[in-house]
Amino acid sequence: MRYNEINQTQLLQDAFHCYRRNNLVISQRAFSRRILGQAPSYYSSMVTRNRKPSRAALQTLLNVTKTILATFLGNPHFGKPYAMNLNHAYEELEGIVEQVSVQLDIGCVVETVTSQVKRVE
Repeated sequence: MRYNEINQTQLLQDAFHCYRRNNLVISQRAFSRRILGQAPSYYSSMVTRNRKPSRAALQTLLNVTKTILATFLGNPHFGKPYAMNLNHAYEELEGIVEQVSVQLDIGCVVETVTSQVKRVE
């Protein structure tokens, strides 16, 4: 599979649905502004046009998600069996962090290889 074939739009959709399902955002606009740090129509535009999110948007998604995870850890109910929703949301957000981290790492490798190939040419 080539880097260009990896569906980062799907990653963005997965992240939105995770945030929405766990009541962390109420709309696509809120997700674009609060979680991605972009214009209100950014998410819907990316999905509609099947475009890859910018590296800055992915980095912001990663940072915001890590911050939210840290707040969950500080919650005295976290990890308790009766706090199933909190625990489940944590697991889902942890998965988003892993996926975004991999995408950003792959992007760095591709950019490095591309720049080295251009130098050799």
